[in-house]
Amino acid sequence: MIAATLLALSVGAHTYAIAPQVPAMVAQPAQPAGTTFYADMGEGLFRISGRPNQKVTFMSIAIDPQKVADINMQLADGNYIGFSGNVMQQDAYNLRIRLTSSGMADANGTLNIRYGGQQSILNLAGNGQLDGQPFVLTFRGKMK
Repeated sequence: MIAATLLALSVGAHTYAIAPQVPAMVAQPAQPAGTTFYADMGEGLFRISGRPNQKVTFMSIAIDPQKVADINMQLADGNYIGFSGNVMQQDAYNLRIRLTSSGMADANGTLNIRYGGQQSILNLAGNGQLDGQPFVLTFRGKMK
């Protein structure tokens, strides 16, 4: 392979070595500066009025520098439900988020989160309304 070996060129009395061109580095998308992430696998329950209870298996929370939070949960059937909200309160162990929307749906309510080492979610509890229907959400992470 020509690209993998050095080529020698003889020009007059001089010999020059030409190295193969090194491929350019592929740019990787950077994580947003100042964004904080929390995530954990675990067990939980999402109950919304008039629908069967749904088992929650994964939760993630991303908080940007303006204190806007994106919350995503994965259900046991593989579907995801996402919420957006604003951080109302945060300290070294706890986080409180006021919900503002869920995709194209209206959402309101509050989530209370206790987090631990390695930005794990120890537990989450909240309630509110999703498109006018009351809901309750609980989750307990597996990481300690």
